[in-house]
Amino acid sequence: MKTSFSSVESLVYEIKKEMFLNQDIHHLVSASAYDTAWLTMIPDPTQVDKPKFESCLNWVLNNQNAGGFWGESYAEGLPTIDTLPATLACMVALKTWNLGEENIARGKRCDFSPDKTCMALEGFNSSRENWLLE
Repeated sequence: MKTSFSSVESLVYEIKKEMFLNQDIHHLVSASAYDTAWLTMIPDPTQVDKPKFESCLNWVLNNQNAGGFWGESYAEGLPTIDTLPATLACMVALKTWNLGEENIARGKRCDFSPDKTCMALEGFNSSRENWLLE
C-alpha cells in the first residue's frame, strides 16, 4: 500500500494535536538552572531594581538541591558536570537582587572538590559512552 506524503503529514498533525490538546507545551522542555539564572539577572526595563522575569528568580530561590547545588544529579545524588556553572550562575543571580542569602551560603558549602569533580566527569564520560552505544 502506497501512502502519500500529505496523508502522512495529516496523520502526524492529528497525533500532535491529540498529544498536546490539554498540556502546557512549556512543560515539555526541562528547565536548565544555568539558563534560568541568566534570565534572572535581566532587569525589568521599567523598574530596574526588579528582575524582568520574576518567575525565574522564584525558580532559583525554590529549586536548590539538598546538596546545595542547582541542576541535575546522578541517581546517587552526586552533582553532574553541569552543576558547577549552574550553581555559580544561580548564586550570582541571587546576589544581583540581594536575595537568597541562605541559598548562597548553602551553595558556597557545596563540595566541588577535585575528587567530587572527577567523579562527576567519570559519570559524564560513562553516560556519553552509553549514549554512543545506543
